[in-house]
Amino acid sequence: MTATAPKKEFDIKPEKITVWRPSDLAGIEIRRGTNVARPVPRHWHEEFQLCFVQAGAGELFYRGVNHLTPPASLFIVHPGEIHSNFAYGPQGCSYSTIYARPDLVSRAASEVSGRSQDIPFFSTSIIYDRDILDLYTRLHLSLEMPGASLERESRLLELLVKLITRYSEDRPQVRPHSREPEHVRRVREYLTEHYAENVSLEELSRIVGLSQFHLNRVFSREVGMPPHAFQTQVRIVEAKRLLRQGLSLSQVAAQTGFADQSHFTRHFKRLAVVPPGKYLEGSKNVQDFSRMPR
Repeated sequence: MTATAPKKEFDIKPEKITVWRPSDLAGIEIRRGTNVARPVPRHWHEEFQLCFVQAGAGELFYRGVNHLTPPASLFIVHPGEIHSNFAYGPQGCSYSTIYARPDLVSRAASEVSGRSQDIPFFSTSIIYDRDILDLYTRLHLSLEMPGASLERESRLLELLVKLITRYSEDRPQVRPHSREPEHVRRVREYLTEHYAENVSLEELSRIVGLSQFHLNRVFSREVGMPPHAFQTQVRIVEAKRLLRQGLSLSQVAAQTGFADQSHFTRHFKRLAVVPPGKYLEGSKNVQDFSRMPR
């Protein structure tokens, strides 16, 4: 009889760390780590570090205190602050990290208040806020995959503003809301006309003379969705028209401004419920049926 090797309690998966620097967002670096078990010695960064722990648990030594970092927690480390961290157990931690240049964070604080602000100070080191974690996750995914600059900029600003207004020590006073219907109309018209272009939030801000935060806020309230979502919706409407004309998926993706076919397919399925291939098949069937003799 052949002896059977005893089962292991667990299989240790290999460690993997990936680094990206989005070309359309200066001052941002992102990382994703999987099963990272090796400890990181005391060090510091020039940027703000936002790290979302997705699996595994560990500890962060920061400002002289050891902080527990369990799954579904986000920790914030200030520029220049000495810190170290390690994971519990041989399986390590899986995480996603965003490094943001300090001027991006202070600019977001200035956008909120409408006047120049210094770098905000976050006295809370570990955050469990579900709203923040959801915003962070959506931003990180948009930075990892091909996408529109307008979406990336909007999501980054939204996350920073939410962190600043909820967790900074001196929370800036948010300017009162105003409708700005004429500015909203101009932005809608511009996005509709230039739907295939990689329009940025900064560009829209210059066109109407509003701050990026204020523009995003008034547009969302007036239209019911932020500018980047409106741009995507316009693209999908045009994509349907092109598919009905018989263009291929790759042609439609290119002509409607999506980064690539997978980017197009992901958004089309999300907004049109069916994948573009199925929509294209349905369009052909309708056309064929309409040509049948009666």
